[in-house]
Amino acid sequence: MIRFLCSFFIGTLVTLVALAKPVLEESLIVIDPAKDFLSTIASRPELVIDHVNMDGYEVYGPKGTKKWLDQLGAISRWEHDILRSNIRDYPSPEEIDLKLLQIAHKYPNLTKLESIGTSVKKRPLMVLKISDHPETDEIEPEFKYIANMHGDEIVGRELMMRLIEDLLENYESDPKIQALIDNTEIFIMPSMNPDGAAVSRRWNGHGADLNRDFPDFTTTDNQNSAEDREPETQAVMDFQARRHFALSTNFHGGAVVMNYAWDTMPEVHPLQDFLLSLATDYANTAPYMKESSEFPGGITNGYAWYEVNGGMQDWSYYWHNDLQFTVELSDIKWAPYSELDYYYAQNRESMLSFMEAIHQGAGFVIRDAHSNQNGRVDIFLISKDGSRSLVESRNYYGSEFYVVLPPGPYQFEVKGDSDWKRNLEVNIIRDPHMENGNFLYLD
Repeated sequence: MIRFLCSFFIGTLVTLVALAKPVLEESLIVIDPAKDFLSTIASRPELVIDHVNMDGYEVYGPKGTKKWLDQLGAISRWEHDILRSNIRDYPSPEEIDLKLLQIAHKYPNLTKLESIGTSVKKRPLMVLKISDHPETDEIEPEFKYIANMHGDEIVGRELMMRLIEDLLENYESDPKIQALIDNTEIFIMPSMNPDGAAVSRRWNGHGADLNRDFPDFTTTDNQNSAEDREPETQAVMDFQARRHFALSTNFHGGAVVMNYAWDTMPEVHPLQDFLLSLATDYANTAPYMKESSEFPGGITNGYAWYEVNGGMQDWSYYWHNDLQFTVELSDIKWAPYSELDYYYAQNRESMLSFMEAIHQGAGFVIRDAHSNQNGRVDIFLISKDGSRSLVESRNYYGSEFYVVLPPGPYQFEVKGDSDWKRNLEVNIIRDPHMENGNFLYLD
């Protein structure tokens, strides 16, 4: 009888998936220290597993998930029965938008506020640009912070609001902040999922997990197309395509750790040592993260923790050379509002230092006339043995290329039309005071 019921609920879940993309409606915590049920649950495409820890893990799925877990023999409980006592103290998405408008009005010479799209419920997806010339698209390294793509992971949104005010209020008095703003184009998106934040749920207004909705080069969903994706995902993908981000972070909650790529496969990232260095620097400067008892040194490889397919972190680098990390800020997703100043103090220097790391790279500006017949320019990195690896191929039209790399000497080949090619030697150092970044203008 139990076997029949398990088959029935599995069949019900599969039917739901066959009709449309998975719709998440149930949030559960599975108590499974030995991970006896993890592989079975992970095999279900309609379920999402998150935050695997020594006691168990979170499971999200459509209606019927709890019943199926019970019949499977897994001990589970509703997540939202555990976490929700602090919700009323937090601002609403509308109050966050109003605050951003007030900030942009107060600092018109340092900020530009725009909506890059709308959510399922038609809330604006707000991004604030911070720069010494915010209305100008300057030739400078471009940096991005995104938070709250899971609506119930709210601490990141609040830390982004504190960071914004910190940067602007201290621009005149803090040389470190002034150099950062003067020589960088900084973009901060406090909430990618305002609909989820409004109801304190992980998913968006369609019941979709946005961090499983991006193209994934290891699965059948391996085309970098925004078609048929959630509106929030489409907005971020379109925004990324218009910009030249080279370094970014995606803030989450439910643990305390700095997560580096890859999330989707066990293979070593081509910049593995560099990722480890940047992740370690962040964690070492955030005392509570460095002292983690669960993650040695406060860092983890994403796949070694648990596999994520369709995540924004891997998509950003694989298709856009935007080296993205994931920072988990708090064990309690909806932490008491009174503790947010503590979390900001713990992460402030790490966030500022990580932003400065964008100035550890090299960039080129190429004139339109040098693009090939398809309007493209190819950029290759030449290794010590003389082999060439394609770093980027894209339409330029007088635009810029920038990549973040470990310090040291590098050789690049920049190739446009059949008659135009440049071989360049570039020395990369970390210098946040370098005026407008390490760019070469190619004629």
